[in-house]
Amino acid sequence: MTELQIQRCERCGTHAFPDRLWCPGCGAGELRHVAAGPGRVEEETSLRRSAESVRLGTVRLDSGPVVIARLATGAEAGARVRLERTNHGTIWARD
Repeated sequence: MTELQIQRCERCGTHAFPDRLWCPGCGAGELRHVAAGPGRVEEETSLRRSAESVRLGTVRLDSGPVVIARLATGAEAGARVRLERTNHGTIWARD
C-alpha cells in the first residue's frame, strides 16, 4: 500500500480529490500530486455484502478534501487517520 495522493494547485494552493483537470479554486491547470496527509473520520457506516460486512467512512483531510474510504480496525468516527491506496485502487483509512 502507498499513501493516497491528491492534487494541489501550484497557483493558489487549493487541494482537490478526486483528480481534476482544473483547480476548483482558481481554474488554473497547474495541478500536481502530493501526499494526502492526515485527516479525521467524520462519519462511518457498515454495508453488508453477502456474508461480509464492509465499514466505510467519510474522512475530511486536514488540507480540505473529503474522501470516502474503507475503515481499518480502530478507525472510527472522530479518529485521526492516514489514507492508503492498495494496488487495486481501494482506499483505506488507518489510525
